[in-house]
Amino acid sequence: MKHKLIIVGAGASGIIAAINAKNLGIDVAILESNNRIAKKLLTTGNGRCNITNENITLDRYHSNNSNFFQHTLKNFNLNNTLEFFNSLGLHLTTLENGKMYPLSLQASSVIDILRASLEEKEIPVYLNTKVKDIHKSKKEFKLYASTSENDSLEFKCEKLILCCGGKSAPKTGSDGSGFNLAKKIGHSIIEPLPALVQLKLNYKKLKALSGVKFDGSAKLYLDKQLVQEDSGEILFTDYGISGPPILQLSRNASRGIYDGKKATLKVDMMSTISKENLIELLENHWGVFGYRSIHDSFIGILNKKVIPILLKESGIDNMHKPCWNLTWQEKNAIFKLIKDWEFEVIDTNGFNNAQVTSGGVNTEEIDSTTLESKLIPNLYFCGEIMDVDGDCGGFNLQWAWSSGMIASNNACNN
Repeated sequence: MKHKLIIVGAGASGIIAAINAKNLGIDVAILESNNRIAKKLLTTGNGRCNITNENITLDRYHSNNSNFFQHTLKNFNLNNTLEFFNSLGLHLTTLENGKMYPLSLQASSVIDILRASLEEKEIPVYLNTKVKDIHKSKKEFKLYASTSENDSLEFKCEKLILCCGGKSAPKTGSDGSGFNLAKKIGHSIIEPLPALVQLKLNYKKLKALSGVKFDGSAKLYLDKQLVQEDSGEILFTDYGISGPPILQLSRNASRGIYDGKKATLKVDMMSTISKENLIELLENHWGVFGYRSIHDSFIGILNKKVIPILLKESGIDNMHKPCWNLTWQEKNAIFKLIKDWEFEVIDTNGFNNAQVTSGGVNTEEIDSTTLESKLIPNLYFCGEIMDVDGDCGGFNLQWAWSSGMIASNNACNN
């Protein structure tokens, strides 16, 4: 089977690339290893599909090749994305922190609209078709694929876009096989690591803390150097720690641990109160209720699960002694733990739980203006397969829409 342009991967970036190519009058087809399109989209935004964010800025994106993503995000920006979905009949709404969703708040709505557009434009989508190898001659690419029934297929095309995803959430088909294809045809890969993922901690009392949730902040240190901090809802789990601030820190934690650095997390359980105000609050509280046990004095201030653990960590063996018997050493230990509780980060929670991949096809080998390979003419990349990842909040899907459109435009027009 032969087409002018073949797109490998029916994720967000591949679908927008195909729709755009058809609009430009190009004979285009999509090859997809799953039995349906856009499987990973169903999981985004807790099933609501966080399509984009109204506050798209470059500092929300990361790559070993800094600012590689600048041209792409500028030339297919937020307004262009909104116009595209409006042209498909999909209406969006903005919720917390600028996150934008379909008005229905259902990821399935986005997939249904995209599927309908592919069908209306009569774009062939070969499902259950996994590309195993790619050969390039002077005039065309040959793609060797197999179906779910182990039938062998061969495709030919003049232009090729690889957008097979990364390694995050492999159950959705994002299993890293795209990196193998890119390597086979000559591209190098920046080590793929989990990002936007929970962190595992080296702490013996995690099971006792599991389920404790609070609004606070977290600071990530690598080899004792402060690298990043974020705030919001944080959750202790039986393996470590989670919540939006932790996900935002996880990229740097993942990369730092891979590089052999010691990763440390410092957690502030009362980030809305300064340490000075916390000391004043507790001193006044103990002054009034000095007769109460130390344990009971924290009821209504800290989560009940936290109280006995925090007091033991502060060196207080007898939690039932009255507050007026607290020493300055014990008080200072309490203040420090509430505002600056330190944990060793030993790992991430892995690709199975990651929202995105840090690393991928080396963007030094890709033209930042066209997204065409510098090594192989007429080969283009878009989406998560490249060494570009964004923060949590719709930024990675914006990269998918933007890079899909830019790669498609250049593949069709060159």
